[in-house]
Amino acid sequence: MKGKIDKDGNMCIERDSRHDGAVYCPFQQTNFWGKDVMCGDWCPLFGEPYPHTERRYPFSALDLSTRLTGKTVLSLCHKTLIFDEFTDEREETNENI
Repeated sequence: MKGKIDKDGNMCIERDSRHDGAVYCPFQQTNFWGKDVMCGDWCPLFGEPYPHTERRYPFSALDLSTRLTGKTVLSLCHKTLIFDEFTDEREETNENI
C-alpha cells in the first residue's frame, strides 16, 4: 500500500488505480461550505509517520531486539496503517512554540 501526506497536510492512500486516494474524516462529514473534509494533520488524532520495526526473533521471550523493515507506520483515529511506500510532502518548519 502506498501513502502520501500532501503539502497541505491531507492524507492520500493509493490502494489500486481505480481510487483517487483521498481519505475523508469519519467524524466531521462536511465543512462550513458543505464539502467533505479530508483526513489530515489538522486533526489531533493524526499521528506523525515513523519507521516500522519488528522483533528480530519473534519466538524468543528473552531477546527483545528489533530491526527496521523499510516500511512506514502512521497512526490515525481508528487504525494504525503500515505503508510499503510513503511520501511526506509537508515543509519542515523550525518554529519554537
